[in-house]
Amino acid sequence: MKPTRKSIFMIAYFDFEGNITPVKFKLFNEEQEKITIKIERLIKKELNKFAGNNMLIYTCEICTDNTIKLIELRYELDTCRWYLY
Repeated sequence: MKPTRKSIFMIAYFDFEGNITPVKFKLFNEEQEKITIKIERLIKKELNKFAGNNMLIYTCEICTDNTIKLIELRYELDTCRWYLY
């Protein structure tokens, strides 16, 4: 299966050292409705270089429709954009 990438609106916490913790995000579903998804648990955070861009990659746990799912969020450091993979 080919991975998909969606731009998302993110709400995140920043501490004094500049560490980023994602809290919740918004995206458009298939019916073009904006939905909000809360991040239940942050499992892993790593710094990676993807296609020449430095990215923070977060593996997170969310709960949608009473189902727990694992997702991957990427924060592009150069452009300050968030993506859902």
